[in-house]
Amino acid sequence: MNDDSIFSTEALDAHGNPFKVLIVDDSAVCRNALKKCLEQYGFHVIALSDSREVVTGAKRERPTIILTDVQMPEMDGFDVCIAVKDDPETKDIPVLFVTSDDRPEHKLCGFEAGGADFIAKGADTLEVIARVRTHVRIASLQNELRDKLNAIQEHAERERELRQQIEAQQTQMLQNEKMASIGQLAAGVAHEINNPIGFISSNLNTLAEYAGDIKDAVGALLGVHESLRDRSPGVREKWEAADGVIERVDLQFLLDDLTDVVTESVDGADRVRQIVADLKDFSHVDTPDLTVEDINVLIERTLNVAHNETKYKAEVKTEFGDLPPVPCYGGKLAQVVLNLVVNAAQAIEDHGTITVASGTAGRNVWIEVRDTGCGIPEENLKRIFDPFFTTKDVGKGTGLGLHLAYQIIQSHEGRITARSTVGEGTTFRIEIPKEGPSDANTCPEPENAIDQAA
Repeated sequence: MNDDSIFSTEALDAHGNPFKVLIVDDSAVCRNALKKCLEQYGFHVIALSDSREVVTGAKRERPTIILTDVQMPEMDGFDVCIAVKDDPETKDIPVLFVTSDDRPEHKLCGFEAGGADFIAKGADTLEVIARVRTHVRIASLQNELRDKLNAIQEHAERERELRQQIEAQQTQMLQNEKMASIGQLAAGVAHEINNPIGFISSNLNTLAEYAGDIKDAVGALLGVHESLRDRSPGVREKWEAADGVIERVDLQFLLDDLTDVVTESVDGADRVRQIVADLKDFSHVDTPDLTVEDINVLIERTLNVAHNETKYKAEVKTEFGDLPPVPCYGGKLAQVVLNLVVNAAQAIEDHGTITVASGTAGRNVWIEVRDTGCGIPEENLKRIFDPFFTTKDVGKGTGLGLHLAYQIIQSHEGRITARSTVGEGTTFRIEIPKEGPSDANTCPEPENAIDQAA
C-alpha cells in the first residue's frame, strides 16, 4: 500500500496541539531529513545536535517521544536513554533508537537501557511515521491514564479531607453541645448552692461575732471565779466543782480554738462561694460575645475549676504579669487554659509542678502553661494540633482538644505554640492581641465577680 492517506490525520494531542518529537542526531543530514519527514505529517519537531543537551531540552520542551541516534561522539544513544530514564521529570518519555545496526545483541542493549523501539536508518517514510505515530499514541494514552489516575487520587484525597472536616465539625458540634449542657448544669448547680451557702456564710459571720463575745464573757467569769478561791467553805466547794469542770473541758483551749475554728469555717465558706462563682462564670463557655477580661482573674477562676484534676498530681504555681484588660471570648479562652492544665496534670506520672504564667510581649499578651511531665517526642510535637491526633489510649482521648484550642486561639487572631523535652516537661504558649480580635471594636465589660456569685 503506497497510498499514505491513512496518515493524513493531523498529529494533534487532546488539546488540539501538534505532538512534540525531540530528535537527537549529530549528523545534520540525518537530523534534517527526519525532521522534514515528521513535520510533513503534522508533528512539531525539536532537533538537537548535542546529545548532552537531551535531558535539559526534554525538561524544557516536554516532548511526547524522543528519537535518538545511537552512534554519537559525546554520549551514545543508549547513554542518552539511560539519562532520560534516570531523571524523575523525563523518565516517562518513550525513547526510540534510530540506527542501522540490527544485531539482536545491539537491540537487547537498547531495550535494557529503557528504549521503546528501534527504527532502521533509511527505512520507508511510511514505516517511520507508523512507528512514531504508534508510540505517540501509546505515550498519549499513558499520559491520559496517568492524568486520570492523578485526578482520581486527588479526588480521593479531597474526599478524605472533606470527610475529616465533616467529622471534625460534627465532633466540634457535639463538643459545643456538651459544653452547653455542662454550662446549663453548672449554672443550675451554682444557683442551687448559692442560697444555702449564703445562709451558711451569714450564720458563720454571726457566729464569729458571738464567739468573740462569748470569749470576752467567759474571760470575765473566769476572773470572778479566780477571786472566789479563798472564800467561805460553802463557796469553796462550789469553786472546786467549777474548777474541775474548767479543767476537764480545757476551757482555755476551747476559747482559743473557737475563734480559729470559726475563722477557718468562714474562709471555707468563702472558698465555696468563690468556686460557685467561678463555676457559674465558666458555664458561659459557649457564649459568642466578646468581653473585656482581666486575664489573670480568668486564669485563677479556671484553676479553681481544674483543682480537682490537679490536686493529687501537681503543685500549681502562678506567675502573673501586669496585664491590661483584654477584649476576648472569655469563656472559650478559659476552656483552652483548662484543657492545657488538665493535659499537663495527665502528663505528670507521679507528682510534679504546673506553672501558669502571664505577661506582655509587644502588641500581645501571653499565657504559658508549663509542666514537669513526661514531655512530647519531636515527631509528635509537629502534629499535636492536627485533628484526631492523640497519643492517649483508645477511648481516653478524641484528638480534638488541642485542635479546638488551636481554632479558638485563631479566632482571637493569636497563636498557640508548644516546646517540649522528653523526660523534662512541656510548655504551651498562647499569644493574643492586647486590642483583641478585629471585631472587638464594641464589646461589653465583664460582670462583676461578686454579682456573678450572687
